[in-house]
Amino acid sequence: MNIWETIRLAFDNVRVNKLRSLLTMIGIVFGVAAVVTVVSIGQAGQKSVMDTMSSYKPGYFLIYPDATDTSNYPNAMFRINDIKEINKLSSISHAAVSQFYNLEGKNKLDKVKFSVTATTADIVKMINMNMIAGRYLQAQEVSTRQKVIVIDKEAATKLFGSPEQAIQRKINFEQGQFKVIGVYDAKKSVLGNIGGEQFFAYIPLEALPTANDGTSSRFDYLEVTAADPTNIERAIKDLSSLMAERHHVPLSIYQSVTAQENEQMITSTFGIIQLIIGSIAAISLIVGGIGVMNIMLVSVTERTREIGIRKAIGATPNAIRIQFLIESMLLSFIGGVVGILFGLLASYIYSIASGWPYVISIKAIVIAFVFSSSVGVFFGFYPANKASKLHPIEALRYE
Repeated sequence: MNIWETIRLAFDNVRVNKLRSLLTMIGIVFGVAAVVTVVSIGQAGQKSVMDTMSSYKPGYFLIYPDATDTSNYPNAMFRINDIKEINKLSSISHAAVSQFYNLEGKNKLDKVKFSVTATTADIVKMINMNMIAGRYLQAQEVSTRQKVIVIDKEAATKLFGSPEQAIQRKINFEQGQFKVIGVYDAKKSVLGNIGGEQFFAYIPLEALPTANDGTSSRFDYLEVTAADPTNIERAIKDLSSLMAERHHVPLSIYQSVTAQENEQMITSTFGIIQLIIGSIAAISLIVGGIGVMNIMLVSVTERTREIGIRKAIGATPNAIRIQFLIESMLLSFIGGVVGILFGLLASYIYSIASGWPYVISIKAIVIAFVFSSSVGVFFGFYPANKASKLHPIEALRYE
């Protein structure tokens, strides 16, 4: 019997026992689907990180006072007049104070949640702002605290139909009404839309009434670019020392994070998540493999007379072994294919829900095929070997 005839027989045996074969493959399907989903989502997340980090210009970093210490050192927070002194530092290229808010904006038809950055016109010197309609904030609008806003294209489309139609339209916040002067193409947050749809916007630094309550001269964040992107450490040290001296607070109160550190931290987090879920997937594959071995042992018992007849007419132990190995590999292979399809579907659904790019991971597909094939060979060998060692006379006597 040639190899093709053996494969045909394996298909026939799987087809005859459809329900049993399906139940046997469930563990492998879930295991492979988990592997494909985790690797695909991990790669999509890494791509999202890279896209987000590419929006920052070289040498960008964020500096802020440690929140646990600001109650003891309220003077540690930044002021607008700090910028003039910061710009005198040779290690600093640009700096801007910023404040972040989570606000709900709406028009007559819809409402959305915004992550709003209140900042100055200089922020465009530190962030690659891809304007697709209108313009960015101007210095005069910031200094006079005008109620104007720059929103991302997704918010413009949701609220007004298109970026172009959003220009000069109004968005209502609880704190007041803002006029849209620009729409930009925002890089998706690394967390995407997890926890709900989130949009992004920029407004003048003190345009919100809540910021103008007696503490408006103090802000939580400085966004900065170093003059030498290869020596950000010096810029951080110089800036922290200057702020500690000006505000009469300990140097250690100031914390910083660079774009590269943020990227490394998020990538490391993705790696840990992939490892944990991958371990669970591996357990599922092992359970699936045990299921394959169990059903193949049952199959050997059920087909003892068939094995005896085949041996009696000349089938070699190796031919019997190969036949049962092919059957176990076939079960694992089909389970792997179905698992890959489920994994790709799950990744696609997740990409829609999170706003991340959809990545078809060749790496994940290769890993899935290797895993499923290995499971078939490893867990199918013992039943196949047992079948090959059956004595033909004893097998023919089996009832």
